[in-house]
Amino acid sequence: MRGLHSIPYSRPSSEAWVKSYVGALKLTGQVSFDFIRASDDGRLYGIECNPRTHSAITAFYDSEQALSRAYLAGGGAVLTPPDTSRATYWLYHELWRLITSVGTPRKLVRGLQTIFGGKEAVFRWTDPLPFLMINQYQIGRLLLDDLRTGKGWVRIDFNIGKLVQAAGD
Repeated sequence: MRGLHSIPYSRPSSEAWVKSYVGALKLTGQVSFDFIRASDDGRLYGIECNPRTHSAITAFYDSEQALSRAYLAGGGAVLTPPDTSRATYWLYHELWRLITSVGTPRKLVRGLQTIFGGKEAVFRWTDPLPFLMINQYQIGRLLLDDLRTGKGWVRIDFNIGKLVQAAGD
């Protein structure tokens, strides 16, 4: 995983790594992994294992029925995002990256490629309300609460809809 994106992964190496890890620990159920690829040799490293769904579930945006069946029926085959899935991103994260990449052409180009080549994680033309509620209502309420309490925050995490506080989780 690169940054906050659910990007297509290198299936042979990541699947082999997951099968080995899950098999050795005899894990069952739903687990989500984050990976990082070494820039020098391209080797894949598992950096996080969540015993629950995490934001990478957005990679299944075009296979919702299969995902629902996997959760409800259980015991089925391993479900991976379709090869046709585009990388997902959170628009507000990407807009912030674009704003802060002024003077850095490479970052600007990469940000534009993400937006135009990927899919926004929450927004759908047929149902824009979740996107609006998370980004405008929920984040707005959190900011207002912070103004009232004065706790302070270091950044806004749009993919899970929270304010990240210093010394927080």
